[in-house]
Amino acid sequence: MKMQRRIKRDYRRLSPTKFLAFILAVRHALTSNPNYPDSFWGANLALLQVLFEKISGYEVAFRVARNGDRLLIHDREKLMEEIVALLDEIASLLDAASVRNPDALSTTGFTITQEYKNHNNRTKQPLTASDDFTVVNLGEPGKALARASTVSGAYNHEIHINRGDPAREADWFHGSMFPDATKMLLENLLPGNTFFRMRHHGAEGPGPWSPITSVTIS
Repeated sequence: MKMQRRIKRDYRRLSPTKFLAFILAVRHALTSNPNYPDSFWGANLALLQVLFEKISGYEVAFRVARNGDRLLIHDREKLMEEIVALLDEIASLLDAASVRNPDALSTTGFTITQEYKNHNNRTKQPLTASDDFTVVNLGEPGKALARASTVSGAYNHEIHINRGDPAREADWFHGSMFPDATKMLLENLLPGNTFFRMRHHGAEGPGPWSPITSVTIS
């Protein structure tokens, strides 16, 4: 049996006060973390920066909502939902990297779980690629909706984008990570013909890529 560390997604159920303490701890832990330098984040460095900006915004929203104003509380809860989505993306990236450096997860500020994997268990199936991945232009500038069937063992779904040559791996870049494969809203896309591919993420990292699809973005 082999022990595997994973990030626990328990931050979804935290109270506003505990959620603030948690995200501040994550921001502190991931700031200048030698286990996760800029070279690790690569194209996802902007994702980390957005998370930090949202956390700063939540600090303000938390303070101003303490007077009980319903509109301010609604703004705080909406921001919390946005941060949770970003945390899911960050957690999936860190989980995938933990295969190479599992001990580094304990330096991220997230809650870590430990699972024992029995390599003699032949019933566990590896992640497979969805063969029905589609992307549809929503008719609004920079917006498209992607859909795919989920697969057993998947808990997040990643989309890559390519505006150049789909045969060139260097032309692909990370678009976003989604918790629901049946509804993946893509925004801030550049107009023109664009290629997309997606893959599922599970306990042991990402699965294979889906077939490539293309669509003209408004």
